[in-house]
Amino acid sequence: MSNGFSIQNMPVSSAIISPSDKQVIIHDGEIEVKGWSYSGGGNWVERVEVSPDGGHVWYAVDQENMTEKVTFTYVLQPLVLIQPVEQHYYAWRLWTIKVPVDAQGWLEFCVRTWDSSNNTEPTFVRSAWNWDLHVTSSCHRVKLYSVNKSKPETAKRLAEIEEKGETFEPLTRPLEWELEGKEEYLARMRKYPREPLN
Repeated sequence: MSNGFSIQNMPVSSAIISPSDKQVIIHDGEIEVKGWSYSGGGNWVERVEVSPDGGHVWYAVDQENMTEKVTFTYVLQPLVLIQPVEQHYYAWRLWTIKVPVDAQGWLEFCVRTWDSSNNTEPTFVRSAWNWDLHVTSSCHRVKLYSVNKSKPETAKRLAEIEEKGETFEPLTRPLEWELEGKEEYLARMRKYPREPLN
């Protein structure tokens, strides 16, 4: 017999739709993130927050960037009808946000939602884990590879790759040319030697 609790209302839940997991994002200091949020029990999604660093720093989605109406599109030959449906308490909300990102490399983005009864999702699944898997909703996470072309050295490298007619992806493919020539390497090493000259 289980010591777990019974499932009553659907818990608060949310997910990142775009970008997808393991995607390489070349950006100018901001990454656009899109997703959906939902809460059960007749509660309305009030707040959505996105973190670009695994849950330490959070950015709130502006209310203007969260849907208030659910739109259905009907295709009837030869007509296309778009019908807005008023918001209601058992519908999900779509949202979008541009998150400032300075870092480069692998980052973990996650999303959490708050509803009209102040319910939210645990940041990590282990906070809500139980052996029966009852109501184990937690922040949805995706890993992204950030390439910030607002940084001069990164912009220079991207321009070099484009000039050679190559693409940045896949990440694991070695380039066909040297990234740093011998003379450039020696000049840098002589400018800042590792050992004292005397």
